[in-house]
Amino acid sequence: MNHIPHFPISTLIYNGNIIITASKAYPDIARRLPAGFLTGATALLAKISADLAGQKSVKGELGNLTTAQNMNLDTLLHCMNQARQTARLAFPGQTVKLHQEFQVGVNHPADLGSVLARADIIIASVQKAANLAALQLKGWTDAETAAFTAARQTFGAATPAQQSALGDAKDSTTTKNTDAATLYENLLTIQNAADLQWPAINPANAGLRDQFRLNTFPPAGGGGNSNPSPTPPPTTPHP
Repeated sequence: MNHIPHFPISTLIYNGNIIITASKAYPDIARRLPAGFLTGATALLAKISADLAGQKSVKGELGNLTTAQNMNLDTLLHCMNQARQTARLAFPGQTVKLHQEFQVGVNHPADLGSVLARADIIIASVQKAANLAALQLKGWTDAETAAFTAARQTFGAATPAQQSALGDAKDSTTTKNTDAATLYENLLTIQNAADLQWPAINPANAGLRDQFRLNTFPPAGGGGNSNPSPTPPPTTPHP
């Protein structure tokens, strides 16, 4: 499974350009990687920008939702996520319950009608007395239930065009995220090859390692597998 980058796509693209450029400058890196690896990584880097443009274009098609509907959709999705997060705390390890009653992990189909159907399932589950008691032990209050219900009630029947546009936007986001995760994995692989070729234990390699962003990418908290510099051995005291 590919690593998921937890930082802006712009950061991925910026560092990707630097790392891939450096990898092409040193044949030792290409020799450590499968045939065609760098060519594929280069193509994927270019595709990420196209993915972003495509996602923005598709989201523009949701213009037939009113301003109020867009705001209400954001609120509804927020309420759904709050309920799911609280349910995870209230029912740890109860995978089937979380999946069926709180739709944890259920994100498809992505049309508006399906989103609203999932919201209805979650609201009904929140309102069950036994569930509500457990949720309230984790901070949930009647105010959250009321806000969630109110957000759902603002929607009538969505038109087919609105449903299709929302589904396309979700699909475009999925494509972008998949490409980003693959590119991120490729960059980590290149960095690992560079780390093996020019280990940190040799101070003379510092400049080369910097070219591959080994000290700065992934950013702190980015979820990568960057290799920390080894701890130097303790000095031996002189008698």
